[in-house]
Amino acid sequence: MSNAGGLTDREAAIDAIIRFVCSLDEADGGLCASSLTEDMIMDLTPFNRIGMDNEPVTGKAAVVERLMAAVGRPLDTTHMATNIRCTIDGDTAQLRCTVLAQHFRRGEGPSPEYQDYYLFGNQYKASEVREGNMWKVSRLLISPAWTQGNPDVMRV
Repeated sequence: MSNAGGLTDREAAIDAIIRFVCSLDEADGGLCASSLTEDMIMDLTPFNRIGMDNEPVTGKAAVVERLMAAVGRPLDTTHMATNIRCTIDGDTAQLRCTVLAQHFRRGEGPSPEYQDYYLFGNQYKASEVREGNMWKVSRLLISPAWTQGNPDVMRV
C-alpha cells in the first residue's frame, strides 16, 4: 500500500512522530490529531517522578486537548526528535526516539532577555499503525531522561 507523499513505510511511520512534535511547537491541534489513532493512549506517568501529576490519557480528542492546553497554546516550545529507531512489521511499527523539548512562557521564547525556561531530554516509545495511506501513533510512552531549568515554567 502506498503512503501519502510517496514515503516509504519507515519514513511515513517516522513522519507520524514528526507531525506530533511539530504540532506542539505550532499549537496545531489538527496536525496533532493527524498523527494519532482514535483510540490512542498517551502515558505520561513517568513524569510523576519529577513532581508532575499525570495519568494515562485515552482517545485522540482527549490527548489533543490535553497537549494543546498544557503545551501548545500556553508555551513557546521547540521539540526536536532524534536518534530515531523504527521497525516495521506489515501495517504496524515500533518507534523509539529522543526528544529534546525546550519550554518558555508564551511570548518569552523568542526574546534573549527572558532566560527562564524548562528543558527536557525525553525518551519516546511509540506503537503505530497504518490507517489508509497515513501512519498514526496508537500508544505513546514519554519518559523524562533529564531536565534542566525552572519547572514553574510548565505550571500554566
